Amino acid sequence: MLINFIKRHKFLTLLTIITLIFQIIGTLYVPFLVGRLIDVGIASKDFNQVVTISLEMLAFAVFTGFIGTASSYLTAKITAQFSSDTTIRIFEKIQTFSLSDTNKFGVASLLTRSTSDIENISMSGVLFIQMIIPAPIISIISLVMTYTVSKELVWIPIILMTIFFIVVCILMYHGNKYSKVVQEKMDNIMRSIREFYTGIRVIRAFDNESFEKDKTDKTFKDYAENMIILNKIFALLTPTVQGLLGIAMTAILWFGVFEVGAGRVQIGSITAVVQYTTITLMYLMIAAMVLITLPNALESVRRITEVLDYTPEILDRKITHSTSIETNSNELVSFNNVTFTYPDAEEPVLNDISFTINRGETVAIVGSTGSGKSTIGKLLLRFNDVSSGSIKIKETDIRQMNQELLRTIVSYVPQKAFLFRGSIKENLTYGNEIATLEELEKATEIAQAYDFIQNLPDNFSSFVAQGGLNFSGGQRQRLSIARALTKKSDIYIFDDSFSALDYKTDALVREALKKEMTDVAKIIVAQRLSTVTDADLIILLDEGRIIGAGKHKELLANNQVYRSFAKSQNLLPEEGETND
Repeated sequence: MLINFIKRHKFLTLLTIITLIFQIIGTLYVPFLVGRLIDVGIASKDFNQVVTISLEMLAFAVFTGFIGTASSYLTAKITAQFSSDTTIRIFEKIQTFSLSDTNKFGVASLLTRSTSDIENISMSGVLFIQMIIPAPIISIISLVMTYTVSKELVWIPIILMTIFFIVVCILMYHGNKYSKVVQEKMDNIMRSIREFYTGIRVIRAFDNESFEKDKTDKTFKDYAENMIILNKIFALLTPTVQGLLGIAMTAILWFGVFEVGAGRVQIGSITAVVQYTTITLMYLMIAAMVLITLPNALESVRRITEVLDYTPEILDRKITHSTSIETNSNELVSFNNVTFTYPDAEEPVLNDISFTINRGETVAIVGSTGSGKSTIGKLLLRFNDVSSGSIKIKETDIRQMNQELLRTIVSYVPQKAFLFRGSIKENLTYGNEIATLEELEKATEIAQAYDFIQNLPDNFSSFVAQGGLNFSGGQRQRLSIARALTKKSDIYIFDDSFSALDYKTDALVREALKKEMTDVAKIIVAQRLSTVTDADLIILLDEGRIIGAGKHKELLANNQVYRSFAKSQNLLPEEGETND
């Protein structure tokens, strides 16, 4: 992931590295000048040298400040670019997931990976470039400079740096195991909060706020307890560095006195060694403190890479119909011995399903709850792939079709009417961005939504809240139907999408669909039999199998299960009446 990013942004990466190198040079050159100022200028009482070296120090201080600012800016820019690129990549990858793929990761986990995980990497990236990368470079250069000043004193920073390194390794070893747990706890928090806000109406309706509060508090407490343990482990870092720094100053000054007394080292050089050691330990301390964030960042990288490297369940074949499908056949849809089993399920949801839909026909799918009705529409859209058998559109197996083309041919009204935040027009044109006002009016008239839209202050520009919660259930359903009709397709799936309509509106919608949409195939999944009595073919499902197929009157006469459904919904004619 990092290598690919560097390849795409070579110039920005190179510029960031160059400014970082110059920042390090500026930081380390100032102690060298301090040593010269003392030894060459002050000790010899040469005022000209004092002024010259002082001006040189000022120039380098200004240069280091400027280059440090540039380095910080470029670091922030490169990490922001990395976050942007990664967010786009992970979003595009999730778009290729089937429903099973999405359920495997979980919505809450995907949200966390797309937001807080990327933010973790971005923040750690800034700190890594600015604090961790310079630390070993500065340490090595400081040791070299110390060695050139005094071979006898160089062992002091070497021993202290070794002790520091051992302490950091021990802390990192104990801290790493909690990082993964912390990220998992963050998923739980996201899941808990999302569930709370989504189900707020149900929670209040059952007066269960205290229970939900306790459950949410427990989730936060679990996260906090693990974070506290993690912080306790790394709390030893700062006092350790401060102790080592004190020991270093004492040792350098103690042994430095003997070196100065022996005439082997000048006072300015001792001052330079003290500054080099102080800078080294301070950078190492900051780097170690930043290292605390790295386990979380590395775990975030692993979680994001897990998504990016995941092979989706449904993939387009290399040989696909990518633009259009031409056929002279009147047959639009055919299910051929279709069986489907959800992953990890023991029994199939659909078993040996076969039927055909021609252009202009309406096929209804009815059955009890859990019979597999809605699964038929999801398979037709390739939200999941069939376990066996085949589904063909215009005589072409949908597995041989490009998914984009497939979903152009099919328009879908989901079981739960969902609207996006924006305007009514933006929602209606979701599948057809170039739809004209006349087309919007036509679609809303068929869906029986035109009148209530016209009564709104802004008509088609009226505001829609997230999920369409500022409209009633029936209004949302009508808008959802109109959105599907605005998208010009050959096949329309209505997944129990008349359930929130009153009987009169239901009848008007069905009448308009029958009159205005004569050259398309319509699949209606329904619980309410009155919605599908005039369908060309009614398919009755029970436990994933077809136990009856025919027109309404035929099924009433010949199928006892269907007759029981009709009786439970008061659709059986009284004695002496006909079924017409």
